Amino acid sequence: MTETAAEPRKSWAALEIEVKRTDEDLACWLLMQCGAQGCEVEGLDGQPAEGGKVRVRATFDSAVIAQSDFDSIIGSFEEYGLAESLKTLKRKDVPEEDWLARWKEGFEPFRVGTMFIVAPSWYHPQADSECAGKLDSELVGNRKVIYIEPGMAFGTGLHATTQFCLRALESFPPRKRILDVGTGSGILAIAAALLCSDCQICAVDIDPVAVDFAAKDLELNDVDGRIELLVGSTDVAQGRLFDMLLSNLTCEDIVALLPDYARLLATGGVVLCAGILAEKLPLLEKAATEKGFQIVQSETIGHWVGVVLQKG
Repeated sequence: MTETAAEPRKSWAALEIEVKRTDEDLACWLLMQCGAQGCEVEGLDGQPAEGGKVRVRATFDSAVIAQSDFDSIIGSFEEYGLAESLKTLKRKDVPEEDWLARWKEGFEPFRVGTMFIVAPSWYHPQADSECAGKLDSELVGNRKVIYIEPGMAFGTGLHATTQFCLRALESFPPRKRILDVGTGSGILAIAAALLCSDCQICAVDIDPVAVDFAAKDLELNDVDGRIELLVGSTDVAQGRLFDMLLSNLTCEDIVALLPDYARLLATGGVVLCAGILAEKLPLLEKAATEKGFQIVQSETIGHWVGVVLQKG
């Protein structure tokens, strides 16, 4: 009998870096922008709960981190004032199953604002897991539950910028025609669909892999037949008119897309913008004014600012 060789375990290249607890969110965002597929954060022994440091581990979908990605990380940390943390930067490898196990241990259902609960897919009633259907009824209350399959890459609602957009949907309820630009996991489009049963929602992302992940999340939340999911950016929606845009992108991306937003948005329509570093806000304010938008709501969360723009 011929024995089949066992398939080698996949390893994920990883980096570890220690940062101030107040810089945790910014560090994770920078690592994701530089190619990381996911980040996990753990406390350090002997560090105070307030004002201490944490260890951030970023995982990459490759056996080796490309030198260009490594250089980008160093440059980004220097640009955003985290150069001191680079002294603790280390390279590591993580077996895939170990990464996934730790990820599951650290991702529990949580509330966002007054309307939503975000829960990992293994809490879904039809999941094949011990957690299936076991969401705490007191935690849920009257909130809408958004189930997300974390995978290894895309948004889970944990980031402050995503949470701003979810909370903003309370003050600015979903409108009839909605475009979600850079949908990622699809979490914002799903939230809008859960709040408004008759909205017409289109979600786009330039990354085909992200669109594949979003399709799974749409199906998981039983809204796959209600949301149009497309590969591309604002270009695939040209010629259409929307009442609300969801835009959880970097400040630079939002500024670059404002001319398209102005064409796509009906008069009086709103853009829910997040992903804006506080120091970059003046750039957005200037560009928004030039394109006929006014800021009607803003919120600062640590390093980040979320704003709602309205077309005049």
